[in-house]
Amino acid sequence: MEGGYVNEEDSDAIMGVESPAITSYTDPKQPNALRASAIYAPTTTTTATNASGNNKSLTNPPIATFALTTTTTTASSLSSTSQPPSPSAIGSPPPSTGGPLNGFVTKLRNFKFNDTKNIRKRLHFDYISKDRFLGGQLKTKNGQKYVFNGPPSGVYVSKPCLVVTAFIMVVILIFSILITYFVTSHGLGKPEANPSYITAQAQSKEHPEGNSTSVATAQFHVPDWLKDNFHTSTSSPNRIKDEENVVVPPVVKEEEKTIVPPVGDIPVVKSEGVNDDGDDITKPTDRLLQLHEGWRPIHYSIVIEPNVETSTNNGSLVIEIERDAKITSWEPIVLDVYNVSISNVRVIRSLEGNETDEVELDFDSDYGENNDSFVVKLNPSLASETQLKIALSLDFVSQVTDTLQGVYKTSYINPDTKKTEWMISTQFSPIDARRAFPCFDRPDMKANFTISIVRNSNMSMALSNMPKYHSDTHRLGYIRDEFMTTPKMPTYLVAFIVSNMVDSQYANSDGQLFPRVEIWTRPNFVDMTNYAYKMVRKFLPYYEEYFGIKNKLPKIDLVSVPDFGFGAMENWGLITFRDSALLVPEDQELASSSEHMQYVAQIIAHELAHFWFGNCVTPKSWDDLWLKEGFACYMSYKALNQAHPEFQIMDTFTVLEFKESMQHDADNTSHAISFDVRSTSDVRRIFDPISYSKGTILLRMLNSIVGDEAFRSATQDLLKTFAYANIDRNDLWVFLTRHGHEMGTLPKELNVKNIMDSWITQPGYPVVNVERRGANLVLRQERYLLPARNPLDKQRWFIPITFETDDLHKGDNIPTHWLTKDQEELVIPDVFTKETNNNNTVLYLNLNRQGYYRVNYDSVSWLALKKNFTLLPRITRAQLLDDALHLSQAEYLPYDIPLTFLLELYTSVDDELLWSAAKPGLNYLIYNLKREPAYETFRAFMKFIVRPAFDHYGLNEPDNESHLQLKHRALVANFACKFNYDRCTQVAQMRFREWMRDAKKNPIKPNLKSVIYCTALSEGSYPEWYFAYKQYKRTTSASEKEEILTSLGCTSKPWLLSKYLNMTINSTSGILKQDGALAFRAVATNAIGYEIAFDFLQTNIKEIADYYGDGFSTLTEMIKSLTIYMNKDYHKQQLQLLAANCHKLGLKAVESAINLAMEQVNDNIYWRTHSYDKLKSFLESIVSEFQINIF
Repeated sequence: MEGGYVNEEDSDAIMGVESPAITSYTDPKQPNALRASAIYAPTTTTTATNASGNNKSLTNPPIATFALTTTTTTASSLSSTSQPPSPSAIGSPPPSTGGPLNGFVTKLRNFKFNDTKNIRKRLHFDYISKDRFLGGQLKTKNGQKYVFNGPPSGVYVSKPCLVVTAFIMVVILIFSILITYFVTSHGLGKPEANPSYITAQAQSKEHPEGNSTSVATAQFHVPDWLKDNFHTSTSSPNRIKDEENVVVPPVVKEEEKTIVPPVGDIPVVKSEGVNDDGDDITKPTDRLLQLHEGWRPIHYSIVIEPNVETSTNNGSLVIEIERDAKITSWEPIVLDVYNVSISNVRVIRSLEGNETDEVELDFDSDYGENNDSFVVKLNPSLASETQLKIALSLDFVSQVTDTLQGVYKTSYINPDTKKTEWMISTQFSPIDARRAFPCFDRPDMKANFTISIVRNSNMSMALSNMPKYHSDTHRLGYIRDEFMTTPKMPTYLVAFIVSNMVDSQYANSDGQLFPRVEIWTRPNFVDMTNYAYKMVRKFLPYYEEYFGIKNKLPKIDLVSVPDFGFGAMENWGLITFRDSALLVPEDQELASSSEHMQYVAQIIAHELAHFWFGNCVTPKSWDDLWLKEGFACYMSYKALNQAHPEFQIMDTFTVLEFKESMQHDADNTSHAISFDVRSTSDVRRIFDPISYSKGTILLRMLNSIVGDEAFRSATQDLLKTFAYANIDRNDLWVFLTRHGHEMGTLPKELNVKNIMDSWITQPGYPVVNVERRGANLVLRQERYLLPARNPLDKQRWFIPITFETDDLHKGDNIPTHWLTKDQEELVIPDVFTKETNNNNTVLYLNLNRQGYYRVNYDSVSWLALKKNFTLLPRITRAQLLDDALHLSQAEYLPYDIPLTFLLELYTSVDDELLWSAAKPGLNYLIYNLKREPAYETFRAFMKFIVRPAFDHYGLNEPDNESHLQLKHRALVANFACKFNYDRCTQVAQMRFREWMRDAKKNPIKPNLKSVIYCTALSEGSYPEWYFAYKQYKRTTSASEKEEILTSLGCTSKPWLLSKYLNMTINSTSGILKQDGALAFRAVATNAIGYEIAFDFLQTNIKEIADYYGDGFSTLTEMIKSLTIYMNKDYHKQQLQLLAANCHKLGLKAVESAINLAMEQVNDNIYWRTHSYDKLKSFLESIVSEFQINIF
């Protein structure tokens, strides 16, 4: 087992040596000694297991079977051949052979040599008898004993035996070559590039009753991923019966089937699966998004049967489709598919009025270009019918994946039976519904869905978006669950779960409440769901009151999925979460940190907000993803602030969201928040901090521009007007403009579109430069750009301006002035008087950080702000420190200004927001200095700053502190241990070792676990690491697992870091795919580990791509985390080589991610070249002036 944790009692297994299979035979011509050695001759036996469990020899298989089975090995056969022999089988002769060696074998195996232990650990055996072993002469030299003249070890092989063996091997080799040639030349036909058109006209001659597709004429091929199961699924009599029950659509007359219906195919296209060298490659695909118009879905009727064992979905589908009146041209019907096989296609005219007879329409159908669509062409004679409605019926087979996309399977260990329990889950957002069933997979193609799920009776439950209204036996051993029809919604919101999970019984206890809310999880996690349930009941009434629209869904199920790519997914009526985003332990030992509890609350608030923005009202295209995600994020802050005002979450907003957005929006690799999404990679790329955090910030800025009342009224009108429909950003601008004018908060000469287009359609954000010019205030803008300001960049924004001085306190956040795109400068007259315009006058802009920009003051203003720092509002203090650190990074400021602001932390022991604001800028300096000589001085400077706060708080956690105080205490401890303050590091190690002495009782407080775990593993060695890994596998707390996963990357031992990385691509290690990027980042952010991480990525890039798939940009996240320490030219060359390797392997999305990461490396190289020496000089001056001990 590679990378797995081995207990002390399993030390023998570490060697990776399995006992060889032992056979015995009798040869009277050989002496006993040779017979004994022959007994240990290892043998290899190969068998295959058929469907009924019987072993069959693989000698001379039928050609057709061989062609389908030799490329893969079934799980059952692998399992059977890898099992070690049972004790009773080892050394036991076959019943037919008996002989004098039976007793000798037992004696020989039980004989205890003095050196047995060492022999066991070697990877070979010395096959000699005891007598021969003791036959040498024993001599002594220098007190050491040696055996001389001992007989040679090994097995004696005669010359005739060697010749015969060689001859046999040659014959076997020739025979193998002949078999291979015969199979490849005769057994496999070359697949066609595209299947033939399935024409209704041609089929009507053979099938006058209709034009459903025939297997014989369709020329379908079996896809590679179905080959393993094709024969099994088509040869069973029960299977034929099953297909009858599953695939008959409700609007089609039931046909009598006497053969298994055909399974269509998406043929293999060489350009996607084979590189120029002819090597087969499984890789993420980047395909252009084809937006086909002309038809719109009305209703889907889906029957689907997911199968864990075969990893396939069998299903039938009827889509009611109407012609789009806006499109006058005659277009084909184009369904999106991805690895979906289609058969039995029928097109029926929808019944109207009193019509009772179905009318089948003629059509041609085929897979589209690149097999990413299924095209149905109706007879052009129907083109004149502008209101044509049809029912498209088909059968399909799709994949159950293991990459957390589409319909996928995952598993967990049942704590009672200790056996693996499998479950089926779905993740269709953003564009993976097409992996499950053919559909119009676009946000603007909304329809109603009626879903039926066929499940094995050993699965106790099935859930979907709507309540289940009927269950019945489908066939022997299978149950069919029927669900109510959904509201009108896009395909990415469809969801279902099939599992043995249990509910938490909240619906029974609160049966009088609407909607019914239930939380589903594994049995041993039920007691961790109470916190989430309470949050749901707090947030729902708030949203209903704020939006003025009641939630109309009768139920909301929240499901904790063991392995889940996103944090959560807002499927309408069936919200899915990863464990750590939903479960909060109430047990004291497993209790979550304050930060984790806030995270869970905010995730739940975010997903519930989508019921209004995203589900009920949906953006027309992925270009405006930020609309639904930005609204959900912003509303989650509002809801959490209302439910828990003590969290002061709106203040945290000004640090957390600005950090996430500005960090990604600061260089030339950024993208506009709304841009033309052209490919599947573009769709996945936009799920980033630009869409989420920047979208949230811009909506908050809009709120401040028009005021709270106008913003809320506009939102309510928008939702009521476009309920169950689609919008784009211009619809929002219209409503906000109207309500802003009505409330008088938006000047009549302005409209929201003119203001916001500059923020939406171009990347980046501005810096507002402030200058005092006599009594006037002069403002200019330029783009904030890394690695340094660029005077040639002419991007400009429509910026709302708010400010205060000593004499002027505004009282609200509504802008008083505007710096437009066309102005070179904005002059605000008479801000200062002659009496007050001196060096001590305080001026600060962007009140409460409502605007999305940084502020760079002139030297007089910076000095005045520093002198009066403690008198400023807390958000302004945090904003000043954050702006100063990042303006210096881009060479807008010298480093003496942010360093003097950092000194404010020395006395601001309790200002948790100021400390949080320092973290992003400090982390950048840590990463770029950690491997440089100046880090010694920088660490001494930071230890000097952190010491008073840590001495005040220590590594303690009182029970009576507030949420904010607990978070602040953990942050201070993190800084203290990170800068190696010995009072922190030593206590952390002591606390961890106390836990190691009694593993069942963890003495470490929840909010201090992160810093203590990481510090203990960094300062410790392999005992701490293995202990932590053992606790990772033991704990049931998802948040605890994430804490430990992060800390495992903190170790300073290179071999452990390498081992840890290999565990991320080992499915038996216990590290879930959802956590792969987290574990990799933990190593990559380690100053010792980042080169190991790079080597691991470069060596295993193809395996990682295959293992994780392309659904959640795991590889992209890994590559991003690699660049934080890269600040030299040779680092850039390493990335270029990695990009070239990815290009060769056909990993285009990964290659693009590397090219984007290259920009970060260029920024780091520039900073090291231009800013490092200046910062080093400033640090040395401060350390000298304050007489700081660098040790």
